[in-house]
Parts: sequence; C-alpha cells; structure tokens
Amino acid sequence: MKILSQACAVLLGATAVAVAQPTISANGMVNAASAIQAGLPNGDVAQGSIFSIYGNNMGPTGPGISAMSYPLPSTGGLDGVTVQVMDSEGVSRDAILLFVSAGQINAVLPSATAPGQASLTVAYNGQSSAPQTFTVVQRSVGLFTRNAAGSGPGIVQQVHPGAPTGAPTFNDISNSAIPGEVAVLWGTGLGPVTGDETQQPVAPVSLAAGAEVWVGDQQISPANVTFQGRSTFAGEDQINFVVPNILGCYVPVFVKVGNIVSNTVSMSIGASGGTCSDPFNSYTGLNLQANGLRRGSATLVQTTVKSPLPPFANTTQDTAAGTFESYNWTQLAASHGGLGVSVYGACTVFTFSGASAVSSEPIVPTYLDAGALSLLGPGGVTPIPIPAVSKGEYSASLTSTLGMAPGNYTLTATGGADVGPFTSTLTVPPAFVWTDMDSITSVTRASGVTVNWTGGQGYVLIEGYSEILASQTTGPGASFICLAPASAGSFTVPPNVLLALPASALSPAYPLGWLTVENVAASTTFTPNPPNGLDVGNFSAVFQFTTTLAYN
Repeated sequence: MKILSQACAVLLGATAVAVAQPTISANGMVNAASAIQAGLPNGDVAQGSIFSIYGNNMGPTGPGISAMSYPLPSTGGLDGVTVQVMDSEGVSRDAILLFVSAGQINAVLPSATAPGQASLTVAYNGQSSAPQTFTVVQRSVGLFTRNAAGSGPGIVQQVHPGAPTGAPTFNDISNSAIPGEVAVLWGTGLGPVTGDETQQPVAPVSLAAGAEVWVGDQQISPANVTFQGRSTFAGEDQINFVVPNILGCYVPVFVKVGNIVSNTVSMSIGASGGTCSDPFNSYTGLNLQANGLRRGSATLVQTTVKSPLPPFANTTQDTAAGTFESYNWTQLAASHGGLGVSVYGACTVFTFSGASAVSSEPIVPTYLDAGALSLLGPGGVTPIPIPAVSKGEYSASLTSTLGMAPGNYTLTATGGADVGPFTSTLTVPPAFVWTDMDSITSVTRASGVTVNWTGGQGYVLIEGYSEILASQTTGPGASFICLAPASAGSFTVPPNVLLALPASALSPAYPLGWLTVENVAASTTFTPNPPNGLDVGNFSAVFQFTTTLAYN
C-alpha cells in the first residue's frame, strides 16, 4: 500500500529575527514529531530520526527555506546553514538538513551517529553557536500530530474498504477509521538505516521488530502490525496496523520500544466511519468542516486537597465555573477534545515545559459572550451570580454560599452577544470519596498505581503530574489522564503510562508531583434559545480529590 509522505505538513514554521551569532534555546533540540524535551524518559534523539532545533539567529529571516530536491543537503549546508554533530566516539558529522530558518531547523540525525552523549553546533553566515549536548539512542519513537506540538490528534491515514489502492484518507473526527481496515501512523525514531541518507529511499525499509502499538488500552497483535519501518522520505517512519474494534472520537494511540514510550496521540474510530460519536462527544449531525463547533460548559466542582506540609490536613472548596468557546475546523481537527481520551480503561499523556504545565491544549479558541450567569441551589430563593472573569469564562466561589450539598441546582444565562439565553437544572448526588488517598504517598512508575473509591455516578478521571526541576520556568515534565466508569470502584494506571513521566523533583519542602481522582458525577445537556447559539452545551457536577506525592 502506497502512503504519501507527511513530513512537509509538520516540519514548517519559524520566526524572523536579525542575523547575529546563532543561539540554541535551552533544551532546544527535540524529536521533530513528539517535541518532547531532553531529560524526560522519552526525550532522547534516535539514530536516523528527524529532529528540530529551536533558537535564534540560526538561519534566514522570513518563512524559512526547505530542501526541495535530492540529494538532501548536509556538508554543503542549506542557504548558509550547517549543523555539525560530534558523537560519543569523537566523530563529527553534518546533519542532513530539511528546513532552516532563524528560529527553527529540521534535520535528520545520521544513522551512523554513535549512541551516547553527543553535542551539536549551528553555523550560519560564518558564525557558530555554542555547542548543545544531547543523548543519542538507537530507538525512541515520536508520532506526528496535527497541532505540530506532539499532542492531540495524530497524523493518521486509513484506507476505507472499497477505496482505490493508494488512495488513503486522513483520519479526523469527521472521517473516522473503521474497525478491521488498515491505518497508518506517521512518526520518526524507529531506528537507524544503512546507505546514503541524503538520497531518496527507493522503497520502505522494515525496522524495529518488536515495537508495540497500543490503541486504547489494548496492544495490537504483532500479526496485525503489517509494517513498521522507514518510509520513502528520509528519517520518516510509518507503522501500518489493523484498526481494532475500539470506538471513540479520541482513542489514545502510542508506540512502545523496550521501555521507551512515544508521545500519545489520538485517532477517531467509528463503526461505519464518518463523523464520530461517543458518550463524551456528540458530533452527529453537525457539519464541522463548514461550521466548526460552538460549545459551552458549566461545572460545579468540590475540590479536596491534601496539604503537602504538616499537619497534612485536607481543605475543601466549592466552585462554579463556565466556559463558552468556538473552534473553526482547522482548530477543531487539531484539538484533543478537552480530555484527550474518550475510551473507558484508556489513558493519554501530555508533556510540558515550565510555565506551560497548566495547558496541555495548545489550540486557542474564540471565546463567546453568554451574558450573565447565576446559580440557584437546593431550597434557595436568591440566585448566586457567577461573574465573567474574561469574555466567555466565568467563575465563582460557592464555599460560603451554596456549597455542593446534594439536590437540585438551576443554572441560568441571560444570553449575550454570542450565546442565547438558557436555563438548565442538574441534580447533584451524594458525595464521592477517594478512599485510599491518604495511604498513597508515592508511586513507583514501573509498577503502576491503583486507586479505589466509593460512591459516585457517571465516570472517573484519574490524573497525575510530575516535574523534573523545582523551577517551573525551565523544568520539563509530563501529566496523564485516564478514564474509568464510576461503577468500577477502582482503576490501575499501568506502567506503560507512568513510564512516560519523569521521576519527581523535590522542592525544598515537598515533591513536585501530584495524583488526582475526579468523579464527574452528574451531567446534563443544555441548548440556548435560540438554538443556533451553541452546538453543544453541558452542565456537570464534579467531586475532585488531589494529593501531592513523588513519582519514583
């Protein structure tokens, strides 16, 4: 099956700066697909893989220059730019350049580069950067994504039954894969090849026998991984596999080689293809490509946090919040849908750097004015206002007013410039309890971790976070989120997920890691009046418990 190269779709973009001495950003060399930083368990660079360098003054200003023909430039450079790599054996080689600009360079690390600690320098117009060190490994897979940031929907193709040979289509929430057909993951880092890598490969080359492909919470049978190896583009890998019967709009997918887990991406799988639908996302009947998506959410949250410092007491807060937003099709196709997972038993992982830890979704929507919001609780006669903190985002503390006692709550919106008025009533059930929160004081990543709870309705999210450095200005880290039905009473986060997290750093007083168990206990939909104000509206009640701990 012939699959078209996707490298051009994900290896673009740079910013214009004045020509001066090239500088490479701290941790500025990453796998071009996953963008995972050095220091994380999957942040090393594989022999023969495509990597990106971020910095300043590294090449021409403007949109940048791409290599347009074979042989690809290495020793002679591209538009005055060269990248030289010194490996652990003291051998110097020129990287094979794909794209150069002032702020970003994409290149192939020669397969002959020896594993171990290496360094590279960027030279442009006779000036060279300071060297940056990095670690070379044989294999470390990164999967390309639509947002070019290593998270959310992956660049996945499929051949639907009856489609002409060689006519794959791109997977997205409006074009789901069908169980039993063949899909293709695109990535880089499956391993080194032999031969002249500046020349176009004449045929795909099998690599990395034994690489595991995981979809949802299931490993694809090796017999159903029909190809894994280098494509016909330098440094770019493809993995062909048979789509399992796991239905959802955002089904997590990752590749594992040894104990190294790739970034997690998502794909859409539907029983009949077309626009996806699952218990957490309903896009049926919507023309997403033409109209995008306008959605709103309102949430009542009771948050219980265990202090990381003596006497380790729990504090509880009650909050009401709302968000109203709009996505065009380009944004929506690259978005991870909020949770990033829509299959029970499955998990997804996000990586971050420093201050960006609070945002795993790099897609910024357009926020919508819904007017004034208010909330009336059980037995109440006076609505509590939920003020807007910015356009389309609302928040209010309920701790000293309504709280979150069981009973009926009515949310009212007057309507604004973008969203029509609506009223929605939600019944909050008795509280959910994470029963073993106090007994889980650390997590051994290679062993997984099991959490247990009582009560609750709906579904449960198990979330975690671990950071390498005590300073959030520079320290990379990773977080995960898993999905389980509340009726299960327990969930085990598997080692495959936790192995993508780093060991937690220590601040002066406590570890920089946490674990959260969150029950979305009740939920109802709402639509504004007139109905064209929003495509999707949801009013939910959430019980959330968080403890600080170390991931070892």
